[in-house]
Amino acid sequence: MTIVSHHHLAKLNNLYNHGAKLHLLQMLAGHALRYCIMRPMLARLMLARRYRHEKKLFYTVLTGNYERLHPIRRQLLNWSYVCFTDNPELRCDGWEIRQITNPDGLDARRLSRLYKIKNHLVDQGCDLSVFVDANIAIRGDLDAFLSLALAPGSPFAIPFHPFLFSLRQEVEQCVSLDKDSADLLSAQYHHYTGEMRFSDPFPHINTRLLIRRTGDSEGKRLMDTWYDQLQQWSKRDQVSFNYALSLCPKAGINYIPYWVFRRYFKRLDHQ
Repeated sequence: MTIVSHHHLAKLNNLYNHGAKLHLLQMLAGHALRYCIMRPMLARLMLARRYRHEKKLFYTVLTGNYERLHPIRRQLLNWSYVCFTDNPELRCDGWEIRQITNPDGLDARRLSRLYKIKNHLVDQGCDLSVFVDANIAIRGDLDAFLSLALAPGSPFAIPFHPFLFSLRQEVEQCVSLDKDSADLLSAQYHHYTGEMRFSDPFPHINTRLLIRRTGDSEGKRLMDTWYDQLQQWSKRDQVSFNYALSLCPKAGINYIPYWVFRRYFKRLDHQ
């Protein structure tokens, strides 16, 4: 199994300052070893028991008719499947539809990000929650996925980005695809790297999936800090995550290799 090309590995290594390349190699090797060990069906079934009895929320947020919701084909015990939306007409097999309000008059994208990022608004009474974008479909056992994606005791997990490796590349892509104002994105980048001297030392992430344990105080602080950046700057949440993380050094984070994400989920086209 190919883990990552030499070209990609070189780029990933550049994210770790002060010559700490060995740490990255050890982390990738550890992920690969665990994945190989847990690939057999019996191993996955045994390890999935780790999370079977916890109460879990699988949720998405759909605002402004930006995405098309896809049915849940298989529901597991101790999982709730909830779509939070501002569309009173929305219905979809397998999903519990819950209406959200917008008292602050947020635009559709920031309203979606509010419930995506601030999980404490929606996951009360659960042990942990898994957020996915609405264009992500499940294609595997969610408990088995958790056994690969969330280390024991970790309060938060998020995937590596599959092809972007730095804040600069993220901003350049957002500008090239007209995802937000080029002037705003440029100002945000220069504020972080110039005025705030942010060195971009962390692996770049993909925010289409977030796993969080309920009630973690440092995790809540990170989520609040992250959302504050969205209110001040671009609505593109991947631009501001690592800067928010630099302001919350005590927040625990578990990175998920993208091949693990692809094993259990399928990304579908936007509506």
